[in-house]
Amino acid sequence: MNFSDIPLEEKQAALSKLRGVKEQLAARGWLPAMSGSLSVRVGSFAPGNYHFAVTSGMKGRTNLPAEEFLFVDAAGTPSEATKLTPGDDAPVHAKIYRMTGCGAILHVHTVFNNVLSEYFGDEGFVQLQGNELIKALGIWEEDAAVRIPVVPNYADIAEMERRIPAALDTRVPGLLLRGHGIYAWGSTAFDAVSRLEAFEFMFEALYRSLLLPRKQT
Repeated sequence: MNFSDIPLEEKQAALSKLRGVKEQLAARGWLPAMSGSLSVRVGSFAPGNYHFAVTSGMKGRTNLPAEEFLFVDAAGTPSEATKLTPGDDAPVHAKIYRMTGCGAILHVHTVFNNVLSEYFGDEGFVQLQGNELIKALGIWEEDAAVRIPVVPNYADIAEMERRIPAALDTRVPGLLLRGHGIYAWGSTAFDAVSRLEAFEFMFEALYRSLLLPRKQT
């Protein structure tokens, strides 16, 4: 789909959603020190031909809300003339869109996802089981268990991008970077926020359960 064919109203709505989500996540302390990245897809989807609004690499150098995000294509290249540049991890967003066909992706850094992704990093996943909020991920089996993949946090984004296909489980809408943060996604920005909240609740519950003394038998 050509970017010029996407209605202006849809583009403006995507930017408005991202600003609202940014405020919401920042208020929770999930975007510390101007970290993280957010994106929302616009227009119709085809694996090699789509566009999305994503956090700018200049987000820490401007106070203008309109310049916090820009539109890029499936290759992570700006979809229109702009002075902005995509954030370094725009290719990671592009890869997740290409593999899942989702509508929004949120990347945040929290204490709990950092600690657990490092703690379980050698295993390659963080397992969550039996928690009620697994249902928020769209998984309804009784006593369901999910494994959130953990990918090494390579400084080379291209290497990280190459590692995602093997690690990503399309049934589980989340991917952890070891000692770094999480990418969570959904069909809409609202859905992505809901799933991110579920992950973070379950991460905190798991972390606190690991601190409990073992029951005497």
